[in-house]
Amino acid sequence: MRGVVFTGNGTVEIREFPDPRPKDGEALIQIGVSAICGSELGQYRSEAGSKGSVPGHEMMGRVIEVNGTRRLSVGDRVAIQIMYGCGDCYYCHRGEPMHCPNLIYLQGGHGELVCAPEMCCLPLPDEIDDELGVLLGGDLVGTSYRAVKRLGVTALDTVAVLGAGPIGLGVLAILRFVGARTIVSEVSEYRRRLAETLGASHVFDPNEVNVREAVSDLTGGLGADITIDCSGTQDTLTAALECVRCFGKVALVGEKRNVTVSPSDQIIHKEIEIIGSFYFNAADFKEILGLQKRGFSTDGIVSHRVPLAEADQAFATFASGDSGKVLILR
Repeated sequence: MRGVVFTGNGTVEIREFPDPRPKDGEALIQIGVSAICGSELGQYRSEAGSKGSVPGHEMMGRVIEVNGTRRLSVGDRVAIQIMYGCGDCYYCHRGEPMHCPNLIYLQGGHGELVCAPEMCCLPLPDEIDDELGVLLGGDLVGTSYRAVKRLGVTALDTVAVLGAGPIGLGVLAILRFVGARTIVSEVSEYRRRLAETLGASHVFDPNEVNVREAVSDLTGGLGADITIDCSGTQDTLTAALECVRCFGKVALVGEKRNVTVSPSDQIIHKEIEIIGSFYFNAADFKEILGLQKRGFSTDGIVSHRVPLAEADQAFATFASGDSGKVLILR
């Protein structure tokens, strides 16, 4: 099979690998579509690259071989969740395997074939095409939906979204469906335009305006009811804490390792509620399919579709920031 390899410092090659073989309880999946995630850019830009392995964790495909599976058959189309656990701990029994202390990450989505445990394979209804399948069953919608659900957003809320990369755009799509008023802060002009097409009520560049003052002006001096940090920078976390009103809610979705906060001023004295939201589970996916039947749409989020052979250009485009979601087609 062929697969993408990050060869270091923002370079990509397509290499040949032995076809994987499914172990007991696994299915061999022929990948139909994979999607590039912002979390891949660190490895893409690093000197070491992907160390000869195939990256990619947002993927869908068709089952072409099974080994001891109980509910999967050859020909089934599936989205693939990429986190699974031991199956026997407290969190696995709760249906939240992404919190298992023995968590395992499945990679290889930017190749032609991947083996996946049956528990990671989410069957796709016939009416969900391949492109929609990778969006609904990947980070873009899954992670976004879980955050918005946990916040309890309604059409009465004003929500500030800090960062309109793929996750921010996914959040906007969910908020559009819910009917909330949305304020978006994003440095990329390209992504600001995408946010507007997704129904954002107000969009601005944080390099040109004071984000806290802009949100304050738009909310009568109160601040947003809810803020959602969808980026990986200190600035978006600061904005999320400063732009929310007293008694408001903040969701941290964008991955970041080290940040600086002022608990007294930004959290305690405002009596705000903060949640972290990480990935999604099979029950969330069932609910997402239900939303899609009721009219939820991802229209406007995908900006580029490229074949596997042009993966180098796909990653260069995505890394530039001048894109929405980028899909790699087989």
